[in-house]
Amino acid sequence: MPGPIAVCSRVDRPAAIAAASDAATRLRAQGHDVVEVRLGSTSLGRELAGARVVCVFGGDGTMLRAARRIAPLGIPLLGVNLGRLGFLTGTSVDEFDGTISEVLAGRYECEDRTVAEATVTRAGSTVYQGRALNDVVVARGAQVRAIHVDVRIDGEPFTVYWADGIVVATATGSTAYAMSVGGPLMLPTARDLVIVPIAPHLSFGNAVVLAPDQRVSLDVLDEPARISVDGQEEQDLRSGDHVEVRRGDTAARFVRTSTMRPFLRLLRQKILKEGDLTP
Repeated sequence: MPGPIAVCSRVDRPAAIAAASDAATRLRAQGHDVVEVRLGSTSLGRELAGARVVCVFGGDGTMLRAARRIAPLGIPLLGVNLGRLGFLTGTSVDEFDGTISEVLAGRYECEDRTVAEATVTRAGSTVYQGRALNDVVVARGAQVRAIHVDVRIDGEPFTVYWADGIVVATATGSTAYAMSVGGPLMLPTARDLVIVPIAPHLSFGNAVVLAPDQRVSLDVLDEPARISVDGQEEQDLRSGDHVEVRRGDTAARFVRTSTMRPFLRLLRQKILKEGDLTP
């Protein structure tokens, strides 16, 4: 027997909670088994056990949170947009009923998105571990000045940046912060990571694309500095802290149906602002 449909929203977004509850009511009326969950729940893994799809109601920020929490469970994510940009969400509230019907009929594919894993080590002890769907950023702290960051690739010295910071982005994150500071655009299913310096001063200024299994380490040589994961989790760093970033063992699985806009069309509409150029 197929597992339940999970309907997910953030605990601090009343509009998303209401939209998710309305969708759950409609699905139950059609005879489907539905479980309603909140991203802030500490027992999310247990609540989602056996779910065949997680319908995430919210914006791109909610999708980032959901991907970090749910990627290790291997459950496909269907993003339902209530935000402004909607770059990570596949459908809207108005389109949801049609989209979920396609999914439940098996007319969909899963698009695997790389999730990066970051570990911060201080004096030989791990002080932080996190996942990122978009990016891991090591940057200056409260003081408005550049910092030195010693970058190594697979343990081999690469360069010491003197910059406002360093972005290590996934393909998904290549259209976010990394692109705004001059990084390359990568198609979302690419497995590579990319290193992009932020405002480098007398330093190597080009982006560097890594092979999928390569690791990048960033040794912080100045403080104050901070690490930011997807722009949502932050922690202060000290001089001497060692940050390692690599492609994670699990991917975030995004639901794709034939009715969803292809990535390049979405890119033109949301980022390039060119509208729908299809004939």
